[in-house]
Order: sequence, then structure tokens, then C-alpha cells
Amino acid sequence: MELSTLYQLVNSSVHFIEEHPKFTCLVLFGWSFLETAFLLGLILPAEKVLILSSVLVAKGVISPLSFVLCVSFGTFLGYQLSYFMGYFLEEHYLGRILSRFGVSEEDFKKVKRFVESKGELSLVIGRFLPVVRPVLPVVIGAFKPSYIKFTVYNGVGALLWALSYLFLGNLIGKLISTIISHKLISVFALLLLFSAYYLWRKYGKNSQNV
Repeated sequence: MELSTLYQLVNSSVHFIEEHPKFTCLVLFGWSFLETAFLLGLILPAEKVLILSSVLVAKGVISPLSFVLCVSFGTFLGYQLSYFMGYFLEEHYLGRILSRFGVSEEDFKKVKRFVESKGELSLVIGRFLPVVRPVLPVVIGAFKPSYIKFTVYNGVGALLWALSYLFLGNLIGKLISTIISHKLISVFALLLLFSAYYLWRKYGKNSQNV
């Protein structure tokens, strides 16, 4: 799927939520599920929909409770199904499938080492690591851990994951309000940041190559 098509799909989803708030839960559940089910998160930009939706929560367009429940359940169910995918696939076949999604052998080994070192706790921590998140449940499933333990840690991780988006949306909402309320200060701060970045690109980066 082309990048332009994906971004168009993201924009269409957000516009649909704004125009049809009653169907918000269905859209959020769908994106949360697809991001974590069967490695689809490697090609679908679900994060962008969730971030933009979390901003709509901060604006009062979406109910915070509805957001948390739908996102949590979607990502929880996606991980549960991905667990079985990994459970029934041998490591050799799993590596071949991941390579088709653009995951290198080295990245696969990194996720595997991460799971080996953290165990079921990786279900909570790994959700906050972009490269690890969509691959994690499949790799864990390949280790064939207790399904009950997997389910418990998956539930905790799913809830924390949804709450983190809620916090991020609230933060972005406050930042936007601050920019609108203090335009002059905001413009000055942006110019300062741009100047610092420009100077780093021109002098700091070059000095590192000497």
C-alpha cells in the first residue's frame, strides 16, 4: 500500500470521527486492533489516528472513557490473536514472514533478546517501543508461555497504552491552547528552536565529523 494512500486513510478516519462521533469507538477499536494483529502494525500508521483522536478527547469531542475502553480492547484482542500466530509458527518460518514485512534478521534478534530478558513484562514495556510493538506478541507466542500469564500482562499493557495516549492528547491540547493564547512568545520560541537546530546542523554536526 502506497504511503499517500495510508495518510489519506488516516485523514479520512479522523474526519469520520469528527463528523460521526457515535461511531468513534468502532473506528478506534479497528485501528487499535489492526496495529497489533498479525503484524499489520508494521505497515499501518495507526499511531497517527490514535494521537489525533486523543487530541479530540482533550477538546471534548470524544469521551475519555470511550477512548480508553475502545483502544484498550482493540489492542488487547490484537495481541491475543498474534500470540496464537507465534505459538503455531516455528522460529524459522516466523523470521521469513517478518522479513517480508521489512523486519531485518538483526531487528528480529533484538526483539527476541528483549523478550528473553524481560519475559512477560515485555508485554507492558514493549508497547512503548515503536519497532518492538507490532512484532512483540508474535515473538512471545513463539516462546509458548502460559496463556493465562500472557493474558494478564497483555491486559495491563493494553490499559497503560491507552492511558498514555490520553495523557499525550491532553498535553498536545494544552500546548495548542498555549500557542493560541501566547502567539508572540510561541513564535519567538519556535524561531529559537529553529535557530538552534540550524546552528547544530551547520557547526555541531560538522565538528563531529572532524
